[in-house]
Amino acid sequence: MTDDVSEPSPGFAKNPDYRIVLERPEREFVAALHGETIARSNRAIILREGDYPPLVYFPPEDVRLDQAAMTDKDTYCPYKGMASYWSFGTEANLAWSYEEPFTEMLDIKGYVSFYMDRLDDPVI
Repeated sequence: MTDDVSEPSPGFAKNPDYRIVLERPEREFVAALHGETIARSNRAIILREGDYPPLVYFPPEDVRLDQAAMTDKDTYCPYKGMASYWSFGTEANLAWSYEEPFTEMLDIKGYVSFYMDRLDDPVI
């Protein structure tokens, strides 16, 4: 996806062989919570990283952010950058996004991913 990497992120600088693979499958993904669809897209990105389960990142315009509230939680990934979190209803910090990711991960900038085990059904 994005190939222009001028300075590697701290993670890739330390571990240049580490791989995060981004894919754009041609299918629709749906995220539902308590019987309501909160994200639906045929433009989602699958992120595969190491031994972790794959994650679906939804374009923000395909997520019901009108039903979400950004929280004060954030986490840091040396490969992707600082993640911001979103709550949906009573589900605190259910989703996250990288608003200013490192150069290698610009393709997921602003995209929203969810904790799959907290949704109604697995997205993948």
